[in-house]
Amino acid sequence: MEYVVQTLIQTIPGMSQPQAISIMMEAHTNGMALVITCTMEHAEFYCETLRGHGLTCTMEPDE
Repeated sequence: MEYVVQTLIQTIPGMSQPQAISIMMEAHTNGMALVITCTMEHAEFYCETLRGHGLTCTMEPDE
C-alpha cells in the first residue's frame, strides 16, 4: 500500500500524501479509483509511468 502511495506522489504532479492515500484506499476497497482528470497527452504519460511501476492503469474519456 505504501508503494502505491509513493508511486502516485512521484508520478502525478501536485499529488499530496492524503490524496494518494485516499486514491489507494478507494482502489483497494472498490477495485479501481479515479487518479486524475487531465489532457489525453498527460494521461498517456501518467498511465505508462504507473504501468512501468507495476500498477494497473486505464484511461477513459471525461464525460
